Amino acid sequence: MNRLKWLAAVMAAMAALALMAGTANAGSGGQRRIEKAWFNGHEITFLQPSVFSANPNGGVLACFGLGPDMAGITRPTQPLYVIFDDSATQDHCDGQPDVLRHDHILPVAPGDRGYTGAWTLDLLVEATPGSIDLATHPITTAAQVRAGLAAGTLIDVTSALAPGGPVNMVAPVIGGD
Repeated sequence: MNRLKWLAAVMAAMAALALMAGTANAGSGGQRRIEKAWFNGHEITFLQPSVFSANPNGGVLACFGLGPDMAGITRPTQPLYVIFDDSATQDHCDGQPDVLRHDHILPVAPGDRGYTGAWTLDLLVEATPGSIDLATHPITTAAQVRAGLAAGTLIDVTSALAPGGPVNMVAPVIGGD
């Protein structure tokens, strides 16, 4: 039965992504967006340049502008773990606080080996709906994400939610505590 609930959650997320694939409104001038992420137990911020612009080369995933389209550009990336869950506290669709809520977890930051400010999105959900509560027990390190994947408490749904292949973006870390 739990697998059935999980499948229903993934299917609902896929339907939401499909329905909202074109809802990211292009603004004039390309606004930048500052978002929160977890890194090694601390909340930090990263900058997404030209998130919603009139430039047709901007990347979009569901209702989220991703800045410049990185398709075809060779640049080393690190995973940016995105956990979709109703209890997430860091981000959601603009103007829709209950839609595609998610938290970000970064494995590297400026000064770390392999940091380039470029990311490949790893889209994750909980294996059993309701089994995690990111508001009271956030996942704050890449090691916790990898442990959740290995234990089967988190499931990678990237191929289902981004069937066109990996989603890359540039979003440099700009602050932290």
